[in-house]
Amino acid sequence: MGKTALVVGATGLIGRELVEQLLEQERYDQVWIIVRRSKRWSHPKLHEVVGFEGMDEALPHIDDVYCALGTTIAVAGSRQAFKHVDLDLPLEVARVAKRHGATRYAVVSAQGASLRSPFFYNRVKGELENGLKVFGFEHLIIARPSLLLGDREEFRLGEKAAEVVSRPLQPLLLDKLPDAAPIQALHVARALIMAAEEGQGIEVLTSGMMQRMSQ
Repeated sequence: MGKTALVVGATGLIGRELVEQLLEQERYDQVWIIVRRSKRWSHPKLHEVVGFEGMDEALPHIDDVYCALGTTIAVAGSRQAFKHVDLDLPLEVARVAKRHGATRYAVVSAQGASLRSPFFYNRVKGELENGLKVFGFEHLIIARPSLLLGDREEFRLGEKAAEVVSRPLQPLLLDKLPDAAPIQALHVARALIMAAEEGQGIEVLTSGMMQRMSQ
């Protein structure tokens, strides 16, 4: 029998790419997603849990977790609400998934994630990375992408402005400073899935590494 994957953040920029690509993977018989509202997506492999509150009772045995949860303070409305989405929920998913047998956890963090960062966003991502290490997954994959490219459901002015400025510089950045070059969400998803095929311990994927893996 094939494996079972769980995707959280399935409606976001990277999450949508993860779901689409995982459904095409022969090694997964089932792909489960947790969403706030039913998406009514139709695929024989795809299963949906609505709401995080009942996930412990609803989920089956899980092999691999792909976490792409993320928001901004502007969208969330406050720092506390932001931390709930970007820190509390991913850690709660890790707790539940571990009880359901998960041995691998792949998470989208951020470039510059660090507990010592002067930036609140990156400090929270640093907390997340440290928190996940405590669970002792056989394989913890941490992706640290740079500026993400792709079509979001919600408009983020800062990201869109940065994308417009950096896009003409993309070839130069890829050649000279690959970790600074913007990266397509589909490439991040592809790199996470590739990394999850095998490996153990803690694996950190920089933006430049993910660019090379997706070529």
